[in-house]
Amino acid sequence: MSTATLEPRPPRLPWPPPTAVVATPGPAESRPNQSVRSGLRVLRVLHDLGPYDEHQVAEIAEAAGLRGPHVSRLLGAAVAEQVAERGTRHGSYRLTRAGRALLDVRAPGPVHPRIREVLTALHEETGLAVAYHQPGWRLGTGLRLELVDALCPAHPDLHHAVNQQHDDLKHSAAGRAALVSLPPGMTTGPDDQPITVPPAIRESVSTSHIAASRTPTTQALATCVRRAGAVVAVLTVLGHSETFTDPLRVQEYAVLLRRAAQRFTAPPSAALTGDARARSRAEPSLHRRPQAVLSGLCAL
Repeated sequence: MSTATLEPRPPRLPWPPPTAVVATPGPAESRPNQSVRSGLRVLRVLHDLGPYDEHQVAEIAEAAGLRGPHVSRLLGAAVAEQVAERGTRHGSYRLTRAGRALLDVRAPGPVHPRIREVLTALHEETGLAVAYHQPGWRLGTGLRLELVDALCPAHPDLHHAVNQQHDDLKHSAAGRAALVSLPPGMTTGPDDQPITVPPAIRESVSTSHIAASRTPTTQALATCVRRAGAVVAVLTVLGHSETFTDPLRVQEYAVLLRRAAQRFTAPPSAALTGDARARSRAEPSLHRRPQAVLSGLCAL
């Protein structure tokens, strides 16, 4: 009797055969990139809806194409990073000064040649950064100064400072000039309450028509541009603190600033001619003003 050797059977393959599995990134891997894009989209929507106004979460979510709860979380993160802040109405938000600077907010529309002409002359006369702001008032926002045009020396740290876009207008020279000179109905904040200026600053600005402000590194002077007695703009010069250490130089900056503001009311043909400059030099300078006013100006 013979014995047969049996070979082992090959293993049975499963049927139907398994399909190939391709690794795809899960939600956790794609979520960070989507969150960054959504956060930037929300900030851009805040800018497009109005960089100085407050907007409801529902309005922001609809414009951004995102869900309301998701937008609320993104806005909470923006508030924590101080690029947005809560508005006066429940559930409303707006950009902060830092948020507007991040998005490089500028006033829309081309700059009028007359504005650029006067700013260029003032910049050449003083060697300082110069800016032109227009005051505006909106419900829920209050008084705001919108930057129209600015010229700045080759100092990167002055580019942002000359914008004078402080959330508290009492802290900027342009804001102080506007608060003292504008009608009371316009000098209110987002809560519709009056923005008060200390009496010493109000008296100095009312007498000299020049407002001043300073930070640890810069100092600024501002005056209002008027048409038929009404304030239509605010003109500012700003530079490093060391350029304002000499009181006589500060007074000269103030004289040049006031003369520049008067050029906006002069006929265009005579605004910057040699005759007009000669007449402006003959005007009484700020050196002859009462010493109390000069002391108040330099002490701001």
